[in-house]
Amino acid sequence: MGIAPAVRRVCCVGMALIVSVAIGCIDDDSPTTGAESETAQLSGDEATPWVDEVLVRIEEDSISPPVASRILGYTGVVIHEATVDGMNDYGPLAERLHQLDAPPELDEDTSYDVATVMYSALGHLIPALFDGDASTEHLVDFAEDLLQQRVDEIDRAVWLESAQRGVDIAQTVGQRALSDGYHARTDANFDPPDVDGPWQPVGDQQPLEPHWDTLQPFAMDASDDCQPAPPVEFSTEPGSEFYEQAMTPFQETPQPDSDEAHIAEFWADDPGVSPTPPGHWMAIATQMIEDEQLNLEEAARLYAMLGVTLYDAFISCWDEKYRSYLVRPVTYINEHIDPDWQPHINTPPFPEYTSGHASVSGAAAAVLTEKLGDLSFTDRTHEHRGLGVRSFDNFEQAAEESGMSRIYGGIHYPMANEEGLKQGQCVAETVLEAVGGR
Repeated sequence: MGIAPAVRRVCCVGMALIVSVAIGCIDDDSPTTGAESETAQLSGDEATPWVDEVLVRIEEDSISPPVASRILGYTGVVIHEATVDGMNDYGPLAERLHQLDAPPELDEDTSYDVATVMYSALGHLIPALFDGDASTEHLVDFAEDLLQQRVDEIDRAVWLESAQRGVDIAQTVGQRALSDGYHARTDANFDPPDVDGPWQPVGDQQPLEPHWDTLQPFAMDASDDCQPAPPVEFSTEPGSEFYEQAMTPFQETPQPDSDEAHIAEFWADDPGVSPTPPGHWMAIATQMIEDEQLNLEEAARLYAMLGVTLYDAFISCWDEKYRSYLVRPVTYINEHIDPDWQPHINTPPFPEYTSGHASVSGAAAAVLTEKLGDLSFTDRTHEHRGLGVRSFDNFEQAAEESGMSRIYGGIHYPMANEEGLKQGQCVAETVLEAVGGR
């Protein structure tokens, strides 16, 4: 990026960590002094409560998975941009992500509190991404409470400068959010493509977010950068490849109280009763931040890379969904195999191929593995809902189970799971190349 390294000094005011920066931006390859960065001296717990609140609001507002991925993408970006001034080895995400400008330069004679900058930036941007008035007000109040805690702990002048710095960062990232295509897509007409075996709504369903592929990705150059192989040729002939694809969810319908049934229910992640699939993976990231006791720099990097990946993964997946526009198993099975069969979980209101859960899971697992290594872990995301926990040897195993859950649930064919996982891995590789790994 052609960037000069920063010169820093640290001082403490009360309980707060303050950073004074003689600034430019910071290049990933710039030399370090070996000293721990200011952001690294803070706990990742400074960021996790905010992410937890965002996930609660996504659930309370019954937000759809694509829209949830956008909220979480910007949440990760804001956390990173608001804390990057206190990092030694990383610079802003501008010039690495499409249409994201660099924040205003810091005043070299001014001290800033990293946590206050982050709370202010999040509080000024993220509530505006919610359409529900209740969630917007709730998140504004939540941010104000966090900021009030900081003003009681640090110098007043530092708090004021830091809060304004957060506003500046929110405005910079907010300009990207205003122009990413989210608002324009709602006014576009939708003409279903002419394909064999077209998707048919179940009941009174309407196709969800048919223009999501028009949003500007963060890291991918275009929505079809990670386009998967097409689905197998549609056929209603018994014994055909497509017919056998449909026979798999039909034959894999789980027995009540079986492990297969638990897998289907644990990964169902329906809007209104969960933070949806992208929220599930962000919740896993928060658990890892807490379990591994990551510092704020590590947490910010993880949230940013995962958030960007979730956002791009849904653009990629939805690009394929409305290209292939493929019929769901329940429709095909009822018409050609068994008119009385019903899936174990609810069929979503959008085309089948590829699996959104497999795509986002393949993407998220690749990022978490890159950032945290090949960790075994226990996923507690739905424990408080009475769904228990599930334990995995690594993130890839969790992604594979999440994809398989959609077959047990009866809402996907095997090819949607297999190709979805590959599609997500492609998205993650694109993000990691753009943003940088560890």
